[in-house]
Amino acid sequence: LIAERFFDEGGGMQLVLHMPFGARINRAFGLALRKRFCRSFNFELQAAATDDGVLLSLGETHSFPLESVWNFLSPASVAHVLEQAVLGAPVFQPHFRWTAQRALAVPRRRTGKKVPPPIVRILTEDLLAAVFPHAAACPENLPGGDIEIPDHPLVQETLRECLRDVMDIDGLHALLSRVAAGEVTVHAVDTPEPSVLAHQLLS
Repeated sequence: LIAERFFDEGGGMQLVLHMPFGARINRAFGLALRKRFCRSFNFELQAAATDDGVLLSLGETHSFPLESVWNFLSPASVAHVLEQAVLGAPVFQPHFRWTAQRALAVPRRRTGKKVPPPIVRILTEDLLAAVFPHAAACPENLPGGDIEIPDHPLVQETLRECLRDVMDIDGLHALLSRVAAGEVTVHAVDTPEPSVLAHQLLS
């Protein structure tokens, strides 16, 4: 695996992780790594993932030895980090809405007519606030540290879908274990301009 760091045309710093493991593993890696960066530097990063790698847009304050990027995540804690990352990502609420409708906790039809999507969204947000208050709370009012995830079937099923259907937490854990064991070699390189392989991710 190769971590490649360079400046783009606008003067911003980009970090590309070349990881040909598919979008599900790369999406999980990128989201968990973004969470780690957020807690380390207290700054939200832009991130994207494809089948071939992960792209992170870095700021001027994000100064760190490039080789250490492969040590930000460990097999022992990656599942917990990714759970926390998913709660603040755009993937959680749509999947909660789908889970709630599938469980008939939110009606799809009323008086013989389909419930309009904006009404479904409001009903789902009310349900989420009831079963998982921290997920619907204002971020400024949340306590510091990790969010406690309730043992509610709708919340647990939503997390399962996010971690194992949309992403591949088991595949990511296996990959990190192989990296930790030295079975997968990792490299880091600063380049004056993006390599040919980085152009697809940049666009």
